[in-house]
Amino acid sequence: MWLYVRVQDPEAYYRDGPDSHAAKVKARLEEVSGERCLIVPYREFGLSVVEELRPTAIVMSGFGGRWQSYKVEWFLGMDEVLHGVDLPILCICGSHQLLGFSFSLDLRSTPLLEDQLMRRLQPDEDFPRRARSGPDEELSHYYLADGFFPIFRVAEDPLFAGLPERMIMRCSHYCEVKELPSGFQLLASSGHCRIEAMRHVSRPLYGIQFHAEAYEEPFLDGRKLLANFATIVEGFWRGSR
Repeated sequence: MWLYVRVQDPEAYYRDGPDSHAAKVKARLEEVSGERCLIVPYREFGLSVVEELRPTAIVMSGFGGRWQSYKVEWFLGMDEVLHGVDLPILCICGSHQLLGFSFSLDLRSTPLLEDQLMRRLQPDEDFPRRARSGPDEELSHYYLADGFFPIFRVAEDPLFAGLPERMIMRCSHYCEVKELPSGFQLLASSGHCRIEAMRHVSRPLYGIQFHAEAYEEPFLDGRKLLANFATIVEGFWRGSR
């Protein structure tokens, strides 16, 4: 069984129906893995959940909103799993950024996590902007990646097996991981984000800034990446027996 750790307000977990985004991701993970996938709310997730359910792999979701609007303590369960569980783990978008924080900071002594915004737009730059107001108005002046973008592989890894050097992946973010954490290898970059994908040097622990799970015709590289992660999971367990 795989676990899909969903970062969302707790009430959304109970409102979701069969056509929700989380249900769609669950189905896609089950398709590539051939295993059941259980959705777990992130504020109920931690080492005790992993020890009880004994999953074969963990996927951590992307999420919206500003980092300043989340309490650091809400992520401590994810943090302890990232540091303390030797399982294949794939962190997507916001969880990729959390992975960067988790291995660059001591979250238990960090009072607040703050947005790591991408570059500021020039006033006359010909690039779409998203209007915002109030305390979020400043975000209207920063680069926002929203759509399907080219992602360039910069290192060989089983996660990219059978994929071209120039992949097309869905992006939806205005923050990024600024510095590669100690113990991680850079795997992919793009024209707007240097750390698009990274992997721990000795564990099958991955972070991707893009949304591989949000593939659509004709851009199906994300599906291939998820299938490659499933192959990594299978190899991990074959090697562990």
